[in-house]
Amino acid sequence: MTKAQPGMIQGQNGIDYDFPACAENIELFIAGIHGFLAERNLCVLSFDMELLAREALVNAVQHGSKGDISKTVSASLRLDAGALVLQVRDQGQGWDWRNMPTTPPDPATESGRGLIIIRKYADSFAYNDPGNILTITKRVPAKENMEMQQDAMVHMTLESRVSAQNVPALRETFRERIQQGARHLHLDFSRVESLDSMGIGLLVATHNSLAKLGGALTLTGVNKDIHQLLTLMRLDKHFSISTAPGSQA
Repeated sequence: MTKAQPGMIQGQNGIDYDFPACAENIELFIAGIHGFLAERNLCVLSFDMELLAREALVNAVQHGSKGDISKTVSASLRLDAGALVLQVRDQGQGWDWRNMPTTPPDPATESGRGLIIIRKYADSFAYNDPGNILTITKRVPAKENMEMQQDAMVHMTLESRVSAQNVPALRETFRERIQQGARHLHLDFSRVESLDSMGIGLLVATHNSLAKLGGALTLTGVNKDIHQLLTLMRLDKHFSISTAPGSQA
């Protein structure tokens, strides 16, 4: 069994972690989630569960606890009756969750996406009456859906832009491919003309998800300007990037 982090309790069916409301402590629980899933051959859910946990924990630290490290955030993950149950509790006063947003904010808005992400990636979620306990449920896929070849390769040709405008749709597509068994994702960049920081962040997150599953991300047909940008960001040290034929980076 994976060694528990200080303050974290790990058992056969779950993990519990109580920590001061500080963003740095979130990473310990995320690491615990990955270990818990890996031990039960549920790595196919790693991307979704990390995303859900991050959104719930950040809300508990930043909004519920107002960043007050004298307050405690409690998080737990259980495997129960074919589902993963994540619960996050803070010591704040709660909030009026009955009026939570149901549609994404304007693309130019810098916040307000956390609950939309939870709504999209969870199978179900609910708050207690005051609004300081959030319970999220994610069903475990049928066994046959998780027994795909671990070296499954998926090829995708991207269109002209990998930027803030289309990153949400691409993120969902990549997530679905990984959940369906893809371990090596080959992205054809021959049509891509522009890439921004949001697009770069998506590539890094996808690479990280694949690497945790023993897979890899590959970019081919990258034009000179994008290759130069990715090299400047040192991403060529993390995943394979090759230029278009006849292009010199």
